[in-house]
Amino acid sequence: MKIYHYEKTDILRFDIFREQKIKHFISSRIYKTDNSVSSDFNISLENKTADKKVINYRQILSETVKIPLENFVMQNQVHGNHITIIGETHRGRGIYNHKNTIQSSDAMITDRKNICLFLFAADCMPVLFYDKKKQVIAAAHSGWKGTVKKIVQKTALKMIEIYNSNPNDIIAGIGPSISVKNYEVGENVISEVKKAFGTKEKYLRLNKTNGKYHFDMWYAAKQQLIEIGIPENNIEISGYCTYDNNDLFFSARKGNTGRFGSGIILI
Repeated sequence: MKIYHYEKTDILRFDIFREQKIKHFISSRIYKTDNSVSSDFNISLENKTADKKVINYRQILSETVKIPLENFVMQNQVHGNHITIIGETHRGRGIYNHKNTIQSSDAMITDRKNICLFLFAADCMPVLFYDKKKQVIAAAHSGWKGTVKKIVQKTALKMIEIYNSNPNDIIAGIGPSISVKNYEVGENVISEVKKAFGTKEKYLRLNKTNGKYHFDMWYAAKQQLIEIGIPENNIEISGYCTYDNNDLFFSARKGNTGRFGSGIILI
């Protein structure tokens, strides 16, 4: 993953999606004006940033990535495992009003061109998918709850089921999120991880200093994809920790209320 510097904000992109028939991006919290650089580029209407300011930031993001804002589609993410198949009627949902988002959905899939599947995150994993043969894209939001519910794997399986995707043709980017080093978890998460994956080995790492476990969501997401036949070299992990790179990304665990975004679109 590389960072690209633009006039008003900074954008990141996966190397694995280069030279494909898509556009994609991960936004940052960086906002630039003629006189200053700030870290309040929040694109979510769910928190404390004034609505007009968020809409303005969304428009700036749209102009930066050269995708019309009216082509975005947004969902009300609930840390579940519901997947929405996106069609023309969904285009523009949620761009000006959060109440108009696709409700109770954490993943989207489409084979329609010029519809940008858009996710919000601030420690949870944004995972983007592309089937280069069938020309299908998907985007999944996966925090710890979504990860143990296997939303990442279920999204890829839905691509296979609905669009007859071949796992060998699916490439995936696991975006910036909290790293295992900083993701200390309690007994409730430990129990759900063992229940979901049948083991805590490699999924949970013990901090020998304080006896607490840390959840490795990057490993969990990657294993979910490998398990269904997606080749390991088809998967890119960004390597950016939102907690450690809080100057670049919002982090809920750091106490931030803002959200950055991830988008993918067939062109």
